[in-house]
Amino acid sequence: MTPHTSRCEPLLVNTASPDQQGYLLFVNDKLVAVVVRVEHDDQLDDTLWGRWCLEAAFGPCQCARSSVTFAAPEEALKWAVGCVEDHRRGQLTLREAA
Repeated sequence: MTPHTSRCEPLLVNTASPDQQGYLLFVNDKLVAVVVRVEHDDQLDDTLWGRWCLEAAFGPCQCARSSVTFAAPEEALKWAVGCVEDHRRGQLTLREAA
């Protein structure tokens, strides 16, 4: 397995909602995904509050459903590295969050 360099970079995302805290996810210095933290919202299922939602995905992460959520940005980054590794091996499957 090829080692991957990966990192999360914080940023604010204009989502036109209270959900603005986000992270850019990079694998091998390439942007592969953007996640945004779901804030308290009485119109949403309370199990989503505080979780990180996949807002945008690129390249090997692109086949993911937009409803993928994560407990933390680091969990999302681990998922993204897995997507890149699956793509490298030719496995174009829908990778679920851990």
